[in-house]
Amino acid sequence: MKENHHRLNYKVESKYQGMRIKDILREEYSMSTRFFKNIKDNGFILLNNKKTEWYKTAWEDDIITVEMGEEKIDAAPNPTPIDIIYEDHDVLLINKKPNMVVHPTKGHIYDTLANAIAYHWESEGISCKIRFVNRIDMDTSGLILIAKNKFAHQNIQGQMETNKVKKIYWAFIEGILNEKQGTINAPIGLALEGDIKRSVLKEGRNSITHYKVINEYKNASLVEIELETGRTHQIRVHMDYIGHPLLGDTLYNKESSKHIIRQALHARILGFKLPRSGKYEEFLADLPEDLLNLKIRLENR
Repeated sequence: MKENHHRLNYKVESKYQGMRIKDILREEYSMSTRFFKNIKDNGFILLNNKKTEWYKTAWEDDIITVEMGEEKIDAAPNPTPIDIIYEDHDVLLINKKPNMVVHPTKGHIYDTLANAIAYHWESEGISCKIRFVNRIDMDTSGLILIAKNKFAHQNIQGQMETNKVKKIYWAFIEGILNEKQGTINAPIGLALEGDIKRSVLKEGRNSITHYKVINEYKNASLVEIELETGRTHQIRVHMDYIGHPLLGDTLYNKESSKHIIRQALHARILGFKLPRSGKYEEFLADLPEDLLNLKIRLENR
């Protein structure tokens, strides 16, 4: 049976023989109760090409097939070029350019990343709902991951919740750090309801950021940042909190360098286990032109 984006085939290994189908899939792919309910409502399960139930027993070399149900692209296609880093049956990984909105809004109906993805998938004959797994701001460039089906989305979300996804950013910041490597452990929250700007607050959510200096310039630095948690504006808030806000970040750095017109932040590396194979992979996104130019200017001033 041909593999597709909404179908998952699994050949039962000897370690699972005699177990219920539901338990096998839970062990092998960390499938949740919510996922099983979704399949019951929208898809079906096969055992050796015959419809069956989750509670049925499977044996070594049996073929379990999960049909998740067809889905339609949920954005209007727009032929905007995208930099594809990786794509398979389950995920699409893109190096997003800066100043690009991710989701359609009232002010951005057809010029978003979702519209560009819709065009790419339509051109390739792929019919999938667009599920963004990680989030980055409009002005932030770099890696953004899209799941092509319910299974992949739930699988990687589970990895994120257990801190098994590596998220590394590069940021150009104001000043020279005394500590060249360290951890910022400071809770983040909203001081005012409905405000955009976040702050370090005692009653905020637990937020942990690790950093190390890559390069130093005159009154500026390039740092590599690894997120242990994923709060809104976490890097921007934490770097401002220690007195080294991002270059170009007009929300948290009013006196920012005029060398760049957006926050100098790039989602550089994303590491996670591929949902079907379970193989851990790390992907890297090159710096965009504006950050490369910023680096040259900082080196020459």
